[in-house]
Amino acid sequence: MSLLGNAFTSFQQRLKLKAVYMYAAGFYTYSIFALIFWETRRSDFGVSMSHHVATVILIVLSYILRFARIGSVVLALHDASDIFLEITKMSKYSGAEAMASFAFILFVLSWIILRLIYYPFWILWSTSYGVIQMLDKY
Repeated sequence: MSLLGNAFTSFQQRLKLKAVYMYAAGFYTYSIFALIFWETRRSDFGVSMSHHVATVILIVLSYILRFARIGSVVLALHDASDIFLEITKMSKYSGAEAMASFAFILFVLSWIILRLIYYPFWILWSTSYGVIQMLDKY
């Protein structure tokens, strides 16, 4: 591939990453306003609000500090278990207790695997210690 082709491919990848970041920041910013103005106040309001505010701050700071590549991996990893949490909440609010219990079990399993095992032992290791080892070789 030519040098111009490589530069264009790199530009496309950066543009896609920027789009993912803008989507995520927009989603969590919208969630803050939705919690304040539109949604019914539930018992987890404070926890949910602090989660959304912290997430927006982390997304913005990681983009400004040029950690968007690893930030996108962390976003994908952390948001994957949120799917089961939302299914659990919808099932609970609609009265489907069996579905809520099953979805909550899936949420807990995915949370443990993705956030307590995969994130620290693969993602953090490869972006901190693994990088240092690689740089020492060169």
